[in-house]
Amino acid sequence: MQPLQNLKRNKITGNPAQLRAIEHGDGAACVIAGPGSGKTYVIIRRVIRLIEKGVNPGDILVITFTKAAAITMQQRFIKETDSMYPEVLFGTFHSCFYQILKENAPGNASPLTIMRETDKYSLLSHVLKCLQSDLRMRRKKGIPGKDGIIPEDIEYDAETIKIILSEISRIKNDGESPENCDKSVPLREHFKYIYDEYEMLMRNQNLIDFDDMVLMCHKLLKENAQIREKYRKRFKFILIDEYQDINRMQFEVVRLLSGDNGNLFVVGDDDQSIYGFRGSRPELMLGFKDFFPDAKQILLNVNYRCAREILDTSIKVIEDNKVRFKKEILSGNEYKGGIVKGLSFVDKNSQYEFIADKIKELSVSKYKLNDIAVIFRTNVEASAAATFLISKKIPCSYKEKITFFHEKKFMQTIIGYLDFACDGGKRSDFFKIMNQPVRYISRDCAPDPVIEERKVLSYYSAKGKYSMMSQVQKFFRDIAMVRKLRPKLAIHYVRNVIGLDKFVREKYSAGENTYKEYLEDADRLMEICRDFESYKELKEYLAEQNRIKTEMKDMVMQDKNGVRLMTMHASKGLEFSAVFIPDLNEGIVPSRKSTAEGNIEEERRMFYVAITRAKNELYLSYVKGDKNNPMRMSGFLRPVRDLFDDSNNIENLIKS
Repeated sequence: MQPLQNLKRNKITGNPAQLRAIEHGDGAACVIAGPGSGKTYVIIRRVIRLIEKGVNPGDILVITFTKAAAITMQQRFIKETDSMYPEVLFGTFHSCFYQILKENAPGNASPLTIMRETDKYSLLSHVLKCLQSDLRMRRKKGIPGKDGIIPEDIEYDAETIKIILSEISRIKNDGESPENCDKSVPLREHFKYIYDEYEMLMRNQNLIDFDDMVLMCHKLLKENAQIREKYRKRFKFILIDEYQDINRMQFEVVRLLSGDNGNLFVVGDDDQSIYGFRGSRPELMLGFKDFFPDAKQILLNVNYRCAREILDTSIKVIEDNKVRFKKEILSGNEYKGGIVKGLSFVDKNSQYEFIADKIKELSVSKYKLNDIAVIFRTNVEASAAATFLISKKIPCSYKEKITFFHEKKFMQTIIGYLDFACDGGKRSDFFKIMNQPVRYISRDCAPDPVIEERKVLSYYSAKGKYSMMSQVQKFFRDIAMVRKLRPKLAIHYVRNVIGLDKFVREKYSAGENTYKEYLEDADRLMEICRDFESYKELKEYLAEQNRIKTEMKDMVMQDKNGVRLMTMHASKGLEFSAVFIPDLNEGIVPSRKSTAEGNIEEERRMFYVAITRAKNELYLSYVKGDKNNPMRMSGFLRPVRDLFDDSNNIENLIKS
């Protein structure tokens, strides 16, 4: 081991709670570190202190959740120690587990290949395509399934694949059976088959994903006592950052590595656990002492980021959560006179108008644009705001995928009906709509680029399927009616006469989020089309939206110096002098889906994370609507309702 004199020159400083964490000796410890409390400083300084006490640097393992976080932490450690101790291992869960698997692979084993995201999409798409072909063949031949019922055809798209992949990941991370698939997952009646086929194809091609690494490492350590003991001796001190984000299987592997009496030092904040959809389980942090009864619990209770007023607001909000550590947080931010404003607006445009004007004012008088952030619940709200801010010539930085509401699956179906009816009867449009709602029309009936009724009828006549001929005739009568109507009435006809509303309701059930989102989006599309006299005007509107999206892609993505636009998830770990959080309406924050699924506390934690990104100024706002269309303020704002009194309304702010 190298001499320690260089380290000893650096006197370890910190507040009392930080010093207790840094000086912690042997045994387990759970450090509860709120926003801006110096958790990275504590981890780095604890590693240094362990080395000062005589711990071999090669016995120390520091685990983070992202590669970027691991690199940042390692670079800070190298800087603090003048590169003296490269033996200390910094890595993500996945990189550490992969290394263990690699080091213990049998000599004759083929090397494992880690799948890229595109590979996962391609593989699952192949599984779904095979399933679709099999179901069509069985339906064509009248072959019933195990339940005695002839199977229905299935349809899928990129969003379906994304959701199913996410559910596969959740199943693996929770160590559950695919039979426990969430009821909201598309094609859930086929999920076990899809899961098994997907896994079989992966194994046949010697592929693994990141979730498999955890499962395989868990199996290896659990079943092989010799290997388990080898790594316990190698990693005598394990430190984990962002522990609130750990999932069940990661936790089980860490337990095997550390043992019940090991030197496991975890740092995190239960109030910032916002990745439930990835399998994170904050209860594993809340119940840390249940697994490690002798563990010390240390609270880093000074927030060095947020002004007192912002900190007080965040605490009032998060204290409505029942499942959390109770904690008293102090402000260490020396900024005097922190600003917190609560604002309500008649509509979104006036809300965005205020945000745009305020950003211009702040960028002239106080802050750089990239030190100002606007934080949203989802990309849908972020896209709308980005469009508005760009129209006001405000440079923006926005790294998320831009999604306009009319690009969603069922909005494309509605628009597809109008396109097919009014734009030449193209085959591509026909395929979008022919079985929405289900008509059992085969793609084989449409070989030509332009679809003609007589040719489709001829196809079914030749096969003697006269009931399908009746179905096809009704379809084309509906198309003829759509062609005659103004856009708003045409959409109404598609929804209520053709039956798309009923189809979506039955497909997803009336209580599920997808159906409610569909209704809102369809109503919004009808409202946009209210004054359109022709299909041409609708296409011009959509072309303008696509132009805006292209402009956003060119301008927003590239301007690193612009105001930062992001979702609540993406904001975690960042900080800004001024933060705007708009659209704080019930149904958006919290989202309808979280309300239906009982995930209110995680939604409130996301809001808390967004609030605590602000150092000096915080602007909260919602749309109250008007007498004809009143809208509800988010229930999360009730503890801070006094911020939204008359003195803070937009009219008075403008006057002042």
